[in-house]
Amino acid sequence: MTNTTPDPIDDLPYQPVARDRNGEQQRFQERVLVRSTATGFEQGIAAAAGLFTAGPLGSLAAWGALRGLQGKWAPWFILGIPASVALNVVQLLIIAAITGATVEPEAGTDYEASYTQEQQEQVTNI
Repeated sequence: MTNTTPDPIDDLPYQPVARDRNGEQQRFQERVLVRSTATGFEQGIAAAAGLFTAGPLGSLAAWGALRGLQGKWAPWFILGIPASVALNVVQLLIIAAITGATVEPEAGTDYEASYTQEQQEQVTNI
């Protein structure tokens, strides 16, 4: 069962009318769609907050989320807190992959030489 809001224009005592090309009366109703949006300043604040909490991807995500949530700050915070943690992890992994962050061997250790020496010892032990 759906619940619909009654149309306030239908309840007016005087209904404006218009005539179509056939001369029949048609009810003429104007409606205005009111949409709440975030201002550019609010979007800038959201982008700056995203940049400081979750880096460059956080800036884009915060800006888009505020636009998508039509300027409502409470759900923006609720979504943004866990998103900033996830975005930070993803960005750290991307940076690690780009920079090639690997464990370097200790200075003075030659792994190839020790590996071949172990193979020679195994062959001589057979």
